[in-house]
Amino acid sequence: MYYIWNSKNNTITPTKVMKAQSAANVLGHPIRSKILEMLSERNLYPMQIAEALDMHEQKIYYHINILKNEGFINAEDIKLPGAAKLYSLKKTAYSFIPKYIGSKHKELSIQDYITPPEILKPFVNNGKINCKIIVGSPMPHGKLNRTERCGHLAGDIAVMLGKYGSNENKLTYLDTEIEDLKGNLIIISGFYVNLTEGKINNYLPIKLNESGTKIISTISKDEFTEPETGFIVKIKNPFDNGSEILVLAGIEMNGTKSAVHAFTKYLSRIEKGNKIDRKITAKIVQGIEKNNNVEDVMFLE
Repeated sequence: MYYIWNSKNNTITPTKVMKAQSAANVLGHPIRSKILEMLSERNLYPMQIAEALDMHEQKIYYHINILKNEGFINAEDIKLPGAAKLYSLKKTAYSFIPKYIGSKHKELSIQDYITPPEILKPFVNNGKINCKIIVGSPMPHGKLNRTERCGHLAGDIAVMLGKYGSNENKLTYLDTEIEDLKGNLIIISGFYVNLTEGKINNYLPIKLNESGTKIISTISKDEFTEPETGFIVKIKNPFDNGSEILVLAGIEMNGTKSAVHAFTKYLSRIEKGNKIDRKITAKIVQGIEKNNNVEDVMFLE
């Protein structure tokens, strides 16, 4: 199967490739083009097509046979002898590749041709995922001996990145596995359960307070204490020039869920930056819960 990719809206359409000039000529005839257009709306008998086009039925049969022989339309199998056949369109696009145009075999991925959103560009580069996703360890660790319960959210982020790039290496790491903060990093959860977040928390324009019980915005000077409140921040990596860090965290588990939900659902809104300073990629969201699950979010800043 061949496909046509529309780079403007990132859509893919199946197409039948015609290599014979005769097949391409079939579509160029105005009557046959009109027949295909009519069959795209509903299945028809030749007599119905003839009446609609005000043409002799025998002439319509001539064009229908050409379309059928070239594989553009189907005829339903009618068992009654002499019964008229009902015709339908093979709903696909058609492309013509002349014989003099050679094709070179190459392993291609659609991600090679899809441009990621600006906010994801450092994390996806040239069709390859170029980052580490860091989650807290599920084992008790850190000064508070806490365990991570949001590690599964890394899968949501990985799926998003996978739309724009492929990856053959390890993508998700536990905070206890990280020895340095080099490269592009996506950090999920606050420092209570993800020690890596604690190492960069003070570099963030929106961050957790020292006890991890509040979200503080250095932009608006506002503070947020609801447990289902989370934040999304992207900054230059202070430990590695040329790299960037994305933090998705909350006061409690549902706050982190809210941040991840917002990032995967409202990416274009997050790209617009903070409402006070658009140059800063930093948002605060509050989860809308149903049965203890985050169904949607409200943007607070």
